[in-house]
Amino acid sequence: MMIVKIKSNEHAFTIPVPYAVLRMASGILTSELFHRKLVHWLNRHGEYSGEHSSRGHYNSDSSRSAIELMLSLLVNRSTKQAIRRLIKELRRCRGTVLLDVRAQDGTEVLIKL
Repeated sequence: MMIVKIKSNEHAFTIPVPYAVLRMASGILTSELFHRKLVHWLNRHGEYSGEHSSRGHYNSDSSRSAIELMLSLLVNRSTKQAIRRLIKELRRCRGTVLLDVRAQDGTEVLIKL
């Protein structure tokens, strides 16, 4: 189980994330349905053009190509398998701290396996 702890000056949250939830989330993120919905949403908001059209004039070509690369990676079959293997390996690394950040305003974030 992954533990996410968030502390600010006013509140503190501890969120346990079971590995089953991580597997489900990775399955959703790498699904074809999610990919289609995301492309549809990006097209509607003018931030994605599958063929580098002039739509979304405020976006540069590099940001468009970055979005296209991210989307192509998410639906790639080998990416799905790699994410599954990664989650499987994370179970073996209990107690490992993935992230420990303290901001200047006193907010702290800790992600631990």
